[in-house]
Amino acid sequence: MQSFIFDFNGTLFLDAEIHRAAWKRFMAERGRSITDEDFDRYMYGPTNTVIFRHFFPGISDDEIVRLAGEKEAVYRRIVLDDPALKPLAPGAPEMLNMLAERGIPCAIATASIRANVDFYLNDLGLDRWFDIGRIFYDTGDIPGKPDPAIYRLAMDQMGFRPEETTIVEDSLTGIQSACGAGAGRIIAIDTTVGPDALLRMPEVDEVIHDFHGFERFVQA
Repeated sequence: MQSFIFDFNGTLFLDAEIHRAAWKRFMAERGRSITDEDFDRYMYGPTNTVIFRHFFPGISDDEIVRLAGEKEAVYRRIVLDDPALKPLAPGAPEMLNMLAERGIPCAIATASIRANVDFYLNDLGLDRWFDIGRIFYDTGDIPGKPDPAIYRLAMDQMGFRPEETTIVEDSLTGIQSACGAGAGRIIAIDTTVGPDALLRMPEVDEVIHDFHGFERFVQA
């Protein structure tokens, strides 16, 4: 049976600039700074654990949990303070409605922590299409993308056959993760990486700009 797994951040929810602002505010409050180059190089795709170990060498696991919670609270506050930031990506609600109406199984695999997943479900309305059992997130013991672990976990627990699963991603690390998991098809949305670069990647089967017309990827 055909199935779909979606990345969330930068894919269904276009929040790269929100995360950029949150990281800059978080670092500034601690007397540190990050450049746009740092953000683009180190912060697209990896889990908070990977990011914090890069910028804070020697940090303990407990400290990572505490600081990650503080950073993500800044991120959620930015979204809540501006209602214009809350909608999902263009065409995403219509696409998710279409998949639900056709009974096509879907899941989400994201580098987000549980607090953010709850925020997406409760404050962004993601619970219209997903429950927590169909969202795979950073639990602290799953390797981050580009490791394929989170996509393999999602496929295994959802009963999806890799060769019949389409993964939708936006980042280079996410595409590498999807490829390593053996996805039958990878669709890249050009919200993070330009379409020209995506079209040159042999791992990518299709490139989209938004989710309008997504029904063309669904088998009749």
